[in-house]
Amino acid sequence: MADRVLLLGAAGTVGSRVALAFLEAGYELVCLARSKGHRNLKQVENAGAEIRFGDMNNDAALSDALQGCRYFVHSAAPFPWSGLHLRLDGYLKQWVPQVKRHFELAKEAGIERAVFTSSLSTIGLAKHGELADESLPYDPKRQGGGNYYPVKYALEQGVLEATTGDNPKGPPTVLVNPTGLVGEGSRNAELSGACVFFQGLAPMMVDARLNFVDCRDMARGHVLALEKGTPGERYILGGVNVSLKEFAELVTKMAGIERPLIVPRLLAKFGAYASEWLGLLTGKLGALTLTSYYHLEYGQHYSSSKAERELGYEPTTDLLAAIKRELEWHGVMEREA
Repeated sequence: MADRVLLLGAAGTVGSRVALAFLEAGYELVCLARSKGHRNLKQVENAGAEIRFGDMNNDAALSDALQGCRYFVHSAAPFPWSGLHLRLDGYLKQWVPQVKRHFELAKEAGIERAVFTSSLSTIGLAKHGELADESLPYDPKRQGGGNYYPVKYALEQGVLEATTGDNPKGPPTVLVNPTGLVGEGSRNAELSGACVFFQGLAPMMVDARLNFVDCRDMARGHVLALEKGTPGERYILGGVNVSLKEFAELVTKMAGIERPLIVPRLLAKFGAYASEWLGLLTGKLGALTLTSYYHLEYGQHYSSSKAERELGYEPTTDLLAAIKRELEWHGVMEREA
C-alpha cells in the first residue's frame, strides 16, 4: 500500500503542482481544501487525489483529514498581498498561531514527517555579486518593507518553534524555499509576468535581479525534501538566475513585440503606494502593490546547491518551456499540437 500524504493548498499555484508531483511519485494523496470548483483542484482530483472539503483552521476538520496519513505537506501558508503596514499586526496575530496549530495537530495524529512550503523572502540579502543561500538569516532592517517579508519570516519561525527543540509539539519538518514560479497552475493572469509581458500590458518596467524556477521542478523538490531532507533545515528550490529585463526580453521576443521601457524604481514605488491606497478605498488590489514592488527591490540571485547536493534536486536551466506552459494555461498562447 502506498504511503498516505495529507496536503494543504491543493487549489493554489504551488500546492496544486506539489500535489501532482506526489501523485506522480506514487504516493496516496489526500487534500483538504475549501475552493470547490477551482480548476487546479479539479486537475488534482482527476489525477487521483482524494479531495476533502473543509477549513484547515478548524481543528476537527484537519484532525479528521490527518487520520491514516503518514506524512503531512503544508503548502497553504497565508499570502499577504497588501503591503501597507497598518495590516501587519493583524496578520501576525491571526496567521502564526494558526499555522503552528496545524503542525501540533499533525503530531497528535501520528504524522511521522512533514514539509513546509516557506518563501524565498525568509532568506537574507547577500553581498553584492554573491549568491544568496540558506545560511543567510532574514534581516528586518534590510528586508522590513511591506508585509510579505515579515509575515513569511514569522510563519517560518513559528513552524520551526513548533517542530524543533527538546520537546517539539509538531512532527519533524523540512522547510523548502521556492523562488519565483514559472509554468502552469498560477491562479491569476494579472499577476503573471509572462502573461503581462507577452500581451504588451506593461508599457514600463523596472529591472531587478531575480531567480525563476519551473513549477514542475519546484514540485518535485517537495517530494525530495520529504524523502531526503534534514528536519529543521531550509532548502532553496530555485532555477535560473536572470534579470527581469532578460526575462521580459525572452517573453516579448516570443510575442514579436518590444520590451517595456525601463524606468527608475522610485517611480514604481510611488505607483505601488498609490495603488495600495486606492485598493484600500475600493476594496480591490491590483497587480502593482508594495508587495510586488519589494519583490523587485529585494530581488537577488540564489543558489540551490544545498538542495542539489543533499536532495538530488535537478532544476532546468532553460525557462522557455515553462513560460510557454504558463501562457497556454491562461489562454494567452494557443496550445501546441
